[in-house]
Amino acid sequence: MIKKLVVSNFRSLGPDIHFEPGKLSFFIGPNGSGKSNILDVLSFVRDSVMQGLPAAITQRGGIDTVRRRSHGRPFDVHIELQLLIDQQHVTYEFIITGDRLEEYRVKTEKAIMYGSNGEEKVSFVRNGHDWDGPEGVAPFMDEQSLALTPLGGTKQFKPLVDFLSGLTVYSIFPDTLRVPQRFDSSHPLKEHGENWVSILRELVKEKYAKDDIVTGLRKLTGDIEDVRVASAAGYLIAEFKQQVKGQKAKRWFDAAQQSDGTLRVAGLLTALVQSPALPVIGVEEPELTVHPGALPMLYDYLRQASEVSQVFVTTHSPIILDVVDIENDVIFVVNRVEGKTDVQKITGQQLEPVRKSLLRLGDLFMSGDLQLSLFDDTSWRK
Repeated sequence: MIKKLVVSNFRSLGPDIHFEPGKLSFFIGPNGSGKSNILDVLSFVRDSVMQGLPAAITQRGGIDTVRRRSHGRPFDVHIELQLLIDQQHVTYEFIITGDRLEEYRVKTEKAIMYGSNGEEKVSFVRNGHDWDGPEGVAPFMDEQSLALTPLGGTKQFKPLVDFLSGLTVYSIFPDTLRVPQRFDSSHPLKEHGENWVSILRELVKEKYAKDDIVTGLRKLTGDIEDVRVASAAGYLIAEFKQQVKGQKAKRWFDAAQQSDGTLRVAGLLTALVQSPALPVIGVEEPELTVHPGALPMLYDYLRQASEVSQVFVTTHSPIILDVVDIENDVIFVVNRVEGKTDVQKITGQQLEPVRKSLLRLGDLFMSGDLQLSLFDDTSWRK
């Protein structure tokens, strides 16, 4: 899991933003505060390591949109992850610098893997083109590439690369799930659900996974009793067994006949119960297009998923916040001040009215008191 994340100047994030997430963490804040940028840090690291730094930057519109805008020399982007991988502590960080707005290069990059006794086991440090790493390991790298990318095949750094490749953030698009899809053998479920039907076809073969998905959809709609995947003309189609309105009969309806909310929940449940489980799952605003009455059920699935994966959730839904376990879940408030996004963990003192049942967490968030109490200290600004 991610024990600590330190970020500077990525998108709207300000300097030296750091936080320590739990197994299930919520990031709450108004629209435009920068919640999505926090989860995009995870996607950016994954894409940079797996696809290469140039591809990750290009996908986001270029370096000018990746780093926080400045009025003079461009800011350096710094990302550091402190991880626990198979009970082994690992630190990985890199800094992207540049002399002009449209230019960038890797300034430094470092990975340290510690043994069970806490002593350094293996590491590398890269400063520009200078390399200091294990004997016999000398990856090809240029100034716009990460050294870790070609190290995925090495015994020393494969666990780190495998972990980072599993950082997956979901923003499910119902229209993507609605249309028939070609078979896709890739795993895991893709960010918007582009391979959803293929993943679903495997899950419905596993009774426990199928039962989880059907149970959730039944709670949402009241009448979905089964899910299956059919094939037609080389395409896969998700189908749902439901009651025919005004009749006792039940028949199969395909995904094209389902509502946005039903499909989005189906996609989210697939992401949360997929096998093998991902190390880290991010979920963007699970409340979108979903009936408010179903949100407590979605929270239950998020909590269940957090038993095998670390889960990050962005939300501004007071209904979800009202069912959050304030004693075990970690809650961060995100706010944007003077153009910079900051992240602050809610303290026990701020949660006292909720513990005393004087207010619900959703009420506290909607009142704005959380933002005021956490961000009235402006000493963090630089």
